[in-house]
Amino acid sequence: MTNKPLTALGVVAALFVAGGQAQAQTACPADAPASTVLAAGFSCLLGDKTFSAFTISGEPSAAVVEFAQISPTSDAISLSRDGSAFAPGTVHFNYTVTAMPSHTIVEATTGIDVATLIPAVVTVSTFNGMSTTPPSLLNSETGIHMFSPGVPSVVTTNTSHVFGGDFLTSITNTYAQTMEAAVPEPASLSLFGLGLFGLGFAARRRKH
Repeated sequence: MTNKPLTALGVVAALFVAGGQAQAQTACPADAPASTVLAAGFSCLLGDKTFSAFTISGEPSAAVVEFAQISPTSDAISLSRDGSAFAPGTVHFNYTVTAMPSHTIVEATTGIDVATLIPAVVTVSTFNGMSTTPPSLLNSETGIHMFSPGVPSVVTTNTSHVFGGDFLTSITNTYAQTMEAAVPEPASLSLFGLGLFGLGFAARRRKH
């Protein structure tokens, strides 16, 4: 019995059955209007991470969401005003980031870009409900949170209190991930232990 080559439709069906991330994912654009990421069901793939479930409020109408791969294991996402101004008030920039299978996210950061230090822009970010260090960021400070052990996905919330619309330029989060070490299953460990026991027993028999 010979194997027939897969048709294009067959390949798509195989990917769908396999449940791989790639079959329904589009690559994240370098930048996208905020309205694009807010569309129902939007998600995109950047490097080895999927970004989805966006909620954004308080942004200017021309705001864009920017995606960038910093390294093979580190990615960044920003909400930027794109030449317009954030209105005084509160800006919310929330979403979920998920690492590919066999990877975990081990570090998340928040960085704020401001045009001037006065008046202040105060930002609070949480990653899976946990605050950064420091917990409240003033102007251009950077906050960091380390996950130990790493986590497969992160629900991110950024809340910036803007006291002057021309002063907040962008809110940026970065994520670093690591390959998750394969852990032998208990049954495999038991077999491995029995194998060592058998080797020791055989060695003792040869001595007698």
